[in-house]
Amino acid sequence: MQQNTVNKIVNVINQSIQKNDIYGASYSLIGKNENLKTYVGYQGNENDHIPLSSGMMYDLASVSKVIGTTTRIFQLIANNQLSLDSKVGEYLSDVSYPKIKIKNLLLHESGLQSDFDNVHSMSKVELIKKVKCAPLIYTPGSRTVYSDLNYILLGWIIEKIDQIPLTEDLSIHIFQPLDMNNTTYSPHNIRLSQFIPTEYQKDRGGIIRGQVHDYKAYLLDGVSGHAGLFSTLDDLSQFAQVFLNGGKYNNVQIFPEIMYTLLKDKEYRHDDRALGWELWDSNKNMLWHSGFTGTSIALNLDNNEGFICLTNRIYPTRKKMGWIQERRKSLSYFFNEKEEIKK
Repeated sequence: MQQNTVNKIVNVINQSIQKNDIYGASYSLIGKNENLKTYVGYQGNENDHIPLSSGMMYDLASVSKVIGTTTRIFQLIANNQLSLDSKVGEYLSDVSYPKIKIKNLLLHESGLQSDFDNVHSMSKVELIKKVKCAPLIYTPGSRTVYSDLNYILLGWIIEKIDQIPLTEDLSIHIFQPLDMNNTTYSPHNIRLSQFIPTEYQKDRGGIIRGQVHDYKAYLLDGVSGHAGLFSTLDDLSQFAQVFLNGGKYNNVQIFPEIMYTLLKDKEYRHDDRALGWELWDSNKNMLWHSGFTGTSIALNLDNNEGFICLTNRIYPTRKKMGWIQERRKSLSYFFNEKEEIKK
């Protein structure tokens, strides 16, 4: 990675902290001969004025979708336990849309709505029923609408196939083999000061810390295919390095070879999406994903470079929007080009 590129990314992050768009950031830049890890700033304002350091736990939000759920789906495909054309109804018998395919869920073209408006008024039972009975708002495969519902379903399908809880499943098949020892759902026995705080929510007792921020995941006991994972910069950097280096770690092929083939297959590139991942440029192998809390992972498979950036941009309120634009700027420097598809 050119030093000029590194400097530009570092400047964006430092200036965002100076402007109070974010209070701090934990980030890594990964290349063939480098693994720069930096912790700059604090967990929060004067109430949470703890300097960022290695080992601190971030709520990954939707980055959970690619780190956990998508990876496990690719493993199941490689093991012939699932296919992209498998249908939801083959695994979940009580849904109102049994013909939606796995590829529709991964590409966010299932026909399901993006989210529910009133999740804070729901119970766990009500949310589960609402997901399973949600109406299709468009024909599956006809257009792209990013939806958490797709990944809630994928999490349930993984559990149905493997017959163990999702938290145990992802740990056994992904995180333990990769030595990602601090990546988990609903972490416990960890000092509260090790958790990066997220948003103030009155109905949850104030600043959320050490518990999942996403309310649907919260209702689902902190464990879902769409959100809920906590992790550290070290663990995500490890994930990225193995991903970029062909998927093998300790002589075990963690990321199956078919994953790389399918991610690069133009048949499964619709709008700005590949299977599970977002595409920065649909003609190149530039993958990325972000999380509502302020997290992001970017992987350039064409030149084996990665960029992890962890912030809590919603602290203490989601009204702080400045980092969203600055994050895109930092990603444009990392990928060395402006985003192809504008949102």
